[in-house]
Amino acid sequence: MKFQRPKPLTYQETIRFHGHNGPFLALGYKLGKYINEKHKPKGIMDIIIKVKVKPNKPFTCIIDGLQCSTFATLGKGNMMLEKSRGKDITVFVAAGKRKYTYHITGKAMDICLGAEDLHKAARKIFRTPFSQLFNLSLP
Repeated sequence: MKFQRPKPLTYQETIRFHGHNGPFLALGYKLGKYINEKHKPKGIMDIIIKVKVKPNKPFTCIIDGLQCSTFATLGKGNMMLEKSRGKDITVFVAAGKRKYTYHITGKAMDICLGAEDLHKAARKIFRTPFSQLFNLSLP
């Protein structure tokens, strides 16, 4: 059975789901919105995502942003985690036969890790051009 995709969650709904606002949440949400625009999935299982991330807060907050914006979830099994030892975050995306790898840039990490005010840092993530936050590579 193929389920249709529901209406996307807003960022405010994503904050409510996660429990608070923050730059890693915004980073995941922004990447997920881009993935949806690029791949235009029709069903809830049309995208598979693997996130390579340090298994500690605040790094893992990116996962909730991705789940809320892409409908790929750990529970459904179309999102997986791979532990990283460093601070680098890599997101692997499979959409049909196409595969993409998104690397979080140093600028994005500086915004996230240098945040004194989580709300301001999240707004800065949304104001920063996508190309300054993510590097795309093809496997």
